[in-house]
Amino acid sequence: MTAQRTDGTESGRRLAEQMQRRHISTRDLANRAGCDERTIQRALNGTTTPQLRVAESIAAVLDCEPDEIWPRVGQDHLSPAALTARLFPSRAQIPADVWRDALAGTTTRIDFCVYGGTFLFDTVHGFLRLIRDAAERGVQVRILVGDPGSTAVHQRGVEEGIGDALAGRCRLTLSRLAPIHDLDGVEIRTHSTPLYVSMFFMDDTLYANHHILGSPAGDNPVIVIARDLDPEVWESYTNSFEHIWVGAHPAPYPPY
Repeated sequence: MTAQRTDGTESGRRLAEQMQRRHISTRDLANRAGCDERTIQRALNGTTTPQLRVAESIAAVLDCEPDEIWPRVGQDHLSPAALTARLFPSRAQIPADVWRDALAGTTTRIDFCVYGGTFLFDTVHGFLRLIRDAAERGVQVRILVGDPGSTAVHQRGVEEGIGDALAGRCRLTLSRLAPIHDLDGVEIRTHSTPLYVSMFFMDDTLYANHHILGSPAGDNPVIVIARDLDPEVWESYTNSFEHIWVGAHPAPYPPY
């Protein structure tokens, strides 16, 4: 027996149509989606919107996307701020094309705050060229690199179990940035801040790579935040960057 729509709600109608298209009953859909039959019936009646996880399971059984049935699925159960951040479980899982496309598309701002940041050269093909191209089209570029001689960099190296290797990475990054250090629109500084998060601002998008004690930054999560969707969160990170920037020093060239 296929489900019949029981009231005039749009979501109930869309669900019923998907069930009829698949020739699946309320009971069968509930069993296959791993939810209670009453959940399906309430959705058909339009009295409730399933939780996002359940909506995704139902949609998977029906071979469609959840928002084809419930356009606002998830938004009724989460605060707006909870909806706007994308999460990469680790920085290493961000495809190189994401970095390249973001850099290539900048029009106003590139602000990076790291300790070593050597991955930018190792994984983002043509990183320096992308920075140079951005500066030439008027993008303001500010890069903060960890002071190799600072206590904060030394402590982070100890916490990661790599000792002075982190300081070495900071020196390497400063050396590799040398070709662009005197480019108009580019400013490079060193900082000695205990860094809890590496920040990568590209126009109105922030990639926040949080640091977990004892774990390399590349293995730690990255939260992607859009300025217009999370203005208060955005401002908190921006204030942090500016605080570090004001206390930083022009990078020495030639680097030490």
